[in-house]
Amino acid sequence: MNVISTCLTGTATILTCRKIAQSFSENIYELSSIRRNWSPEYAANLKGRIDRIINQYFTQESLTDHLDKHGQFYELMIAALKDVSVFRAELRVDFKHDKDFLKETFDNLGYDDFFSEARNGDHFSLYKMMATFKRNMTPELQQVILARGIDKNLLNRLIAYKERLAELKNCFDISPGSDQLGAELKHEINSIYSEVKDICRIVNAYYEFDPIQRDRFKFYHVMINLKKSAREMV
Repeated sequence: MNVISTCLTGTATILTCRKIAQSFSENIYELSSIRRNWSPEYAANLKGRIDRIINQYFTQESLTDHLDKHGQFYELMIAALKDVSVFRAELRVDFKHDKDFLKETFDNLGYDDFFSEARNGDHFSLYKMMATFKRNMTPELQQVILARGIDKNLLNRLIAYKERLAELKNCFDISPGSDQLGAELKHEINSIYSEVKDICRIVNAYYEFDPIQRDRFKFYHVMINLKKSAREMV
């Protein structure tokens, strides 16, 4: 076993993927009717690839330890998403008569590219949005926005999230010169994560009017319950 130390979010990501893959497998006969390559064999293969990663790179102790620590980091992600959503709502109120300004600002601050994905459970998109937000929140734009009533503390929190959420980037970004084993693991987790995220997007639409089933394919919802089901998963 080539056990290595990996980031907290990487651990939570692969365990969340396994939980969703299990739900996918349990419903594959119904879901196979909406996607040509979705079959019991495909579902079993996905679960097998995830289990291989977990068995090769993690120990039960490391999984349990990371899940215990991940709660605080998850709360940070939820706080960031809440602030991003509130800021968006306030901009819509403050500049409701200036549609051109809203369009340009939402585009520059990352809402157009990343907000929908982040809100639907793509935590890497949340990091990319906060990085874009900080990069493009110029002093001039701050003055215009704050003059309409948005609290400066909210804006300061949003600008600070990029550094506080750096763990999200570290889990998925493969930098030149990375440790070979570490880079290999990140590539594998990233590939699984992307595949499961695509499954969630389609299945969420399919179960739009079945909230119980839909929650089983919401990345954030599944992730927050990881600790509750830690014994079952590890």
